[in-house]
Amino acid sequence: MVHYDEILKHVGEFGTYQKRMCLFAYLPSLSVGMHMMAMVFLAATPGHRCRAPEGEVLAARYNWTEPELLNMTIPWMKDDDGKWVLDSCKRYDLTTVEVNDSSANRSEWNVTSCDAGWTYDLSQYKTSITIENDIVCSDKWLASMAQSIFMLGVLVGSITFGDLSDRFGRKVIMVAANALLAISGIATTFAPNFTAFVILRFIVGIQCMGIYLVNFVLVSEIVGPSRRTLAGTLDYASFTVGFMMLGGIAYFIRTWRHVQLAMSLTSVLWMPLWGAVTESPRWLLAKGRTEEARVIVEKMAATNGVTFPQTLWEKMLESMDTSVATPEHGRFYSARDLIRTPKLAKISAVIFYNWAVTIIVYYGLSLNTSALDGDDYINFFFSGLIEFPALVMSVIVIEKWGRRSPFIVLMVVGGTACICTVFVPSDLFPLTMTLAMIGKFGITACLNIVFIWTGEIYPTVIRNLGLGVSSMFARLGGIISPFIALLVDTWKPLPYIVFGGLSVLGGILCLVLPETLGTPPPTDTGGSRGLWKGGVITVSSGRTS
Repeated sequence: MVHYDEILKHVGEFGTYQKRMCLFAYLPSLSVGMHMMAMVFLAATPGHRCRAPEGEVLAARYNWTEPELLNMTIPWMKDDDGKWVLDSCKRYDLTTVEVNDSSANRSEWNVTSCDAGWTYDLSQYKTSITIENDIVCSDKWLASMAQSIFMLGVLVGSITFGDLSDRFGRKVIMVAANALLAISGIATTFAPNFTAFVILRFIVGIQCMGIYLVNFVLVSEIVGPSRRTLAGTLDYASFTVGFMMLGGIAYFIRTWRHVQLAMSLTSVLWMPLWGAVTESPRWLLAKGRTEEARVIVEKMAATNGVTFPQTLWEKMLESMDTSVATPEHGRFYSARDLIRTPKLAKISAVIFYNWAVTIIVYYGLSLNTSALDGDDYINFFFSGLIEFPALVMSVIVIEKWGRRSPFIVLMVVGGTACICTVFVPSDLFPLTMTLAMIGKFGITACLNIVFIWTGEIYPTVIRNLGLGVSSMFARLGGIISPFIALLVDTWKPLPYIVFGGLSVLGGILCLVLPETLGTPPPTDTGGSRGLWKGGVITVSSGRTS
């Protein structure tokens, strides 16, 4: 029986044609990377203090300097390092006291909330959705809620666009999602209020996952089997390039609406891809559109400098005609089959936990670089830059040392580095930054490994099901992550302790998972004797492990 993969091996697994199509598919992922990380700058929270209108009147009367005005209107408090700083969320109620000069005793003055609004430090961020809507202090959670709703959109997109691309094709859905991203992104620029901003960001999230998911499937289907890991990793790398580009855009454009507009206009640049990208031949064959698939494969062969494999093509079509699509072992599989036995349930639980944790920690570290000391833009840029060596290293080590050991080591070391930030004095910022980047390096590499590893653990008949359910847990992790970041208000290092603890636990739990390097991928469940009774099947030897 001849499969489409044999055709790809003949015409070239990663020839000039595939490289060109992959490049076209990677371009929209640049925009996705920007939108996914945009809340770092759209909802930036600069230094702020309460407005005190009556204090300003008294300052004019008594000729107070700016420091004297702050002393008379804002109480002092100790931060996490024990240093005295002005409170960001409270002020003195000057209407209840008699003030004659700036030397008055303030120890017994009434303290109230910022009922007259806030004054912001605009030296770094000129505007943000936080500044415009006063989403600070007791309302700070609203920004985290907005990011969670965005990630809910990502979850909806992952469910919706997978089905749509199977129905209508990879190309049309990729182009449509890109157009909708441009429209919804530009509309977000003109959001009249916070509610509209959140709704539009939800729609942007749907399109982001639609583009990234469909692009990943498209590049996986046009390259040969030996190059699919590389193609998928490069798609991830293009996401990271977009991540870093956002840092540059935000550095030169300090108003959130213009940052949003600049990101969204990049999607307009990708519109001409409709005429450049071809449909996936594999999808066309699955839909019975063999002549259209043949035209594309002939073009692929010509571009790659080889002859069209006429004989192989005819044998493949004969195989397709004689094959009968029936569920293996005469049964259908559901999510329940992922937890059918205690051992399988344990394996699935560990996999689901690690998918959720990698996303929780990845976005927790990526979206909270401003919680570190130092320059926000430099922190953000290096947080993206560290992903490149992490991706390269992950591809190399899993082929040499397997999946399990590198994953466990990276999770434990990265998590430990995050926890160690608590012991670093605030004046040793370079060390804190280094530890945070070690954590980011580890979690980025693990994100790449866990996808490959999961696909190899589950048998063919439930592989897509296992990856789909795992992806849903990852999306739930993205929804949870912003609220963990709020723990910074309780204690500045606390989010890093939580991220580190979750990572270390995830790495330890993976000791129960099997190594898959060098093991033939499981192709069935083995009926009642295989997966359901023991664990993962090694089909070729009839063993379970």
